[in-house]
Amino acid sequence: MQPSSPRRFSFRCGIIGASGLGKPIVAAAALLCAGIAQAANTPPRFPLPRQTRDPIRLAPPLVQDVPADDAQAARFLTMATFGPTPAAIAELRQLGYHAWIVKQFAMPATPMRPYVESLDKAVQNPGQNDRMEAWFNNAITAPDQLRQRVAWALSQIMVVSDQFAGLNQDPIALAEYDDMLARDVGGWTDANGISHAATFSNLIYDVTLSPAMSKMLTYLRNQKGDSSKGTSPDENYAREVMQLFTIGLILLNPDGSQKLDANGQPIPTYPQAAVSAYARIFTGWSYSTGFNSNPLNYQNWSVAEYQPLVCYDAYHDFGAKTLISYSGNYGTNSDALGVPANNSCAADLQQGLAILVNHPNTAPFISKQLIQRLVTSNPTPAYVSRVSAVFGSSGGDLSKVVTAILTDSEALSGTLPAQYAASYTFGKAREPLLKLTALWRYYHAAASVGLYTFNNPQSGYAERPLGASSVFNFYSPFYAPPGEIADSGLVAPEFQIINESTVASSANDLTARSNAYVGNSGNKPETIAIDLSSLTAIANDANAMAEQINHDLLYGRMSAAMKASLVKMINAIPATSAVTRAQAALQLTLISPEFAIQK
Repeated sequence: MQPSSPRRFSFRCGIIGASGLGKPIVAAAALLCAGIAQAANTPPRFPLPRQTRDPIRLAPPLVQDVPADDAQAARFLTMATFGPTPAAIAELRQLGYHAWIVKQFAMPATPMRPYVESLDKAVQNPGQNDRMEAWFNNAITAPDQLRQRVAWALSQIMVVSDQFAGLNQDPIALAEYDDMLARDVGGWTDANGISHAATFSNLIYDVTLSPAMSKMLTYLRNQKGDSSKGTSPDENYAREVMQLFTIGLILLNPDGSQKLDANGQPIPTYPQAAVSAYARIFTGWSYSTGFNSNPLNYQNWSVAEYQPLVCYDAYHDFGAKTLISYSGNYGTNSDALGVPANNSCAADLQQGLAILVNHPNTAPFISKQLIQRLVTSNPTPAYVSRVSAVFGSSGGDLSKVVTAILTDSEALSGTLPAQYAASYTFGKAREPLLKLTALWRYYHAAASVGLYTFNNPQSGYAERPLGASSVFNFYSPFYAPPGEIADSGLVAPEFQIINESTVASSANDLTARSNAYVGNSGNKPETIAIDLSSLTAIANDANAMAEQINHDLLYGRMSAAMKASLVKMINAIPATSAVTRAQAALQLTLISPEFAIQK
């Protein structure tokens, strides 16, 4: 349901209205809207990775492992969780960064699939509502926040979506896919006591055998070619597992910069022939109930809907396959690696995926995207190189890669080494949906029925868990908004979904969420209500309230100008109206440019 009594915002560049709110909120909204008109009328640019090579490989001096104050702790938790809470801040300050990460990865992944399965098994036209409910419950309340947050990041790299291939009717398979990402990023032990290491190799293998992914990228029931019939295997997954999930399109140096040939041109990672060869690897795979079975026949529902695929020999191509050259040499004397004829189905898959996992591109390609999703849109070459080195030296241990990303000196300090200050910037646009999770987590949002019912977050935030509009995610990691950012050779991926429409829709929903508070007489049992008591207790002191919100949502970064506007607005509301003061102050903060950027 929508929370009660929302104030609605309507945005046009230069014309901004906010019914019932003061000029400071209008001014903040205007600042956030600045520059959108130019972006709306200019074709977007998608630059390739920066060419700059960086000779510096040594890590800067270590930053203190224990946060010095609440602000440092909250800033770290914004990168590593769906938003800080008072309890999480206190725990991090006690444990320190590394011990906190170790504790997080020691926790088992909080699953969604069993809950969704219990509600949707054998249900005709189940939809995605129960899965959305489970996802928000995990994002707001799950103790294994680091696993859940990195799973969200990985889901935007290895994309499956309820918008395609009938997956809108398959919430159980999608829930299991999300659970699989959360398990694999930190490693796990199965019901038989078998340990599964947190390696990228295990992750890409599990992704490949996921029924959800096989439907998304159409290799479910993929069959070997038949020359007499003029048929060939489906190439969809073969292309995307290279382009998006492992090695990318261009050969890279360990720092993420492009490798260039003798003519100064980028070197492609693979030709079409490699796509065709990998398509032959992914033949013969289908549900465990039979190659032509369909566990989505709800009257005969089966756990095969989410269990890993199995291979059927009769449909697999057992020929030799020439695959990938690590040097980009596909000529007469090519050094391309491959798999021999008469491999078993499983051996073909394992060896074919291992060639991709061990490709020199995989470490910088995946490392950089994880840095972008968690920390900063434009990591320096030295930052990428340090994380890539951990990826390589650890055998692709994702728990160590994530630790390296979050505890790198650039991430912990939020500053750039002097040699990069002129050409790079630190920080990223906060994902629209993560604005909501930050609000809900810090202010203990909950419904009296114990559920987090929000069926279509994409309508307000342009994002929906496992609901992207294509395999390329909600936005591209290479997206550069036209203007100053693109002209500087930088990127700002999240800005691809931030425009006049989404600025207005997210502001409207965040305003509605601020109006849904504990004690509101208009609440219904399913209303997800925030607790304003920490703000209403000091509502008679505008400066104290502004500073408390600075602590809670901006982590001590509020500028003097914003604080002055906030205090002025609070003072314009009678001190006896404590709830109204708290709501208005939150509303202004949530739509402010300073909250929109994660630094």
